[in-house]
Amino acid sequence: MNAKILAVVLLATAGAWAAEHPLPSPGFEGDNAKWWSLGDDSSQFTAEAAHGGKLGLRIGSLTYNPLGASVSSARLPVTAGQEFTVSFWAKGKPNCCGVYLWFFNSAGKAVGGANAKQQMCGINKKGEGWNEYSLKGQAPEGAAQVGLWIHSFSGSNGLIDLDDFVISGLPADAVATPPPPPRKARAKSAAQPATLPARKAPPVIIIKLDDVKQVRDDVHAQWKKMADFFRERKLKAGFGVVCQTLAEAQPKYVKWLKETHDAGWVEFWFHGWDHGTHSVNGAQLKEFNQRTYAEQKERFDKSQQAALAKLGFPFTTFGPPGGGTGASFDGNTCRVMQDDPHMKAWLYPQPLDEAGKKLQAAGKVVILDRVWEVNLEGAVGVPDFGKFVQGYAAHPERDYFVLQGHPAMWGDGARFAEFVKIMDFLVAQKAVFMKPTAFAATQHK
Repeated sequence: MNAKILAVVLLATAGAWAAEHPLPSPGFEGDNAKWWSLGDDSSQFTAEAAHGGKLGLRIGSLTYNPLGASVSSARLPVTAGQEFTVSFWAKGKPNCCGVYLWFFNSAGKAVGGANAKQQMCGINKKGEGWNEYSLKGQAPEGAAQVGLWIHSFSGSNGLIDLDDFVISGLPADAVATPPPPPRKARAKSAAQPATLPARKAPPVIIIKLDDVKQVRDDVHAQWKKMADFFRERKLKAGFGVVCQTLAEAQPKYVKWLKETHDAGWVEFWFHGWDHGTHSVNGAQLKEFNQRTYAEQKERFDKSQQAALAKLGFPFTTFGPPGGGTGASFDGNTCRVMQDDPHMKAWLYPQPLDEAGKKLQAAGKVVILDRVWEVNLEGAVGVPDFGKFVQGYAAHPERDYFVLQGHPAMWGDGARFAEFVKIMDFLVAQKAVFMKPTAFAATQHK
């Protein structure tokens, strides 16, 4: 058999095989508008992305994109425990995109809700050519449908082409349903300092940066960069310390903490003992959720003891860590905050609620609550200037904002540059930067 005949046979065989599996328009040659939902402006069906046939899917961006691309497939019926395999072809910049399996219940809601655990295949093979990928799936309890979600990671840049999806293990006659229409994309903000409505007074900004800890007997280089940034700009900030490594801190780490504290631009605050999770009824909960009063108090006490022994000062502000599911604190945490002799301020992880009001009414602890849509990051570790400006403009009466970030995830490139844009914006707004405890002291009546 000559090469041309073999190629025709292979193509015909591949076409027949593709026709036998139930995913509609798997090679983007059918009714793409019906069977694939594009949730962002950059994703497109284009001939330049074709592996086979006339079209393929191109996602991603050559510039910094804090949102990432979002493309959803048709949904197919499954039953709990059912196993299947997804295969496809992809090329492009590695480690900036993944293909996920999303499972839905009979009402069309993601199984597990906000805590649903997707199964993901990362596009990570290097080289300019096409590579084949595969992802094995098993439907969890409560699943009635499965769909593909193709996502370029938030804050990444780079183009990825994908084509020729095949799902094996599901009945060929399974009836697919179209994906829901994409959520309305966030409008791009054109707001700039000169176009925003005038505020009665410049806002106070409390910078809340998370997860200082010892790394190889020292501190992560990004934290040194952040401390230098605030010192050079003469701006105040708060850095949250995870205290387990403070208890075993080596001289270089202690020296940096003391020198940074003594320079006066940064307040170090308590961000948990280990930032770990613990299991309750099979769920991995955050450090200060559903632990007894004694257990939580022990974590405060040994962290304060480490701070006094190594640094010579206690923590006066607390911000609970995340990392697990559910709430980041409970009633026992409120009791410990009231009983800890040093605590004066709480960088609250949410808008003020009844628990926070009750604690604040006791007169010892000041609650510094959050406006969720006004933050340094849109997704964890991904600064987002556009989203920040939109949220800021929507709250002209707010007198202060607590802005959270995770500098160790920013690096020295586009993410850090996006953070600097937010800082420049706030300086132009004549914002007043204060350390958490200092601002809390101004709130006592």
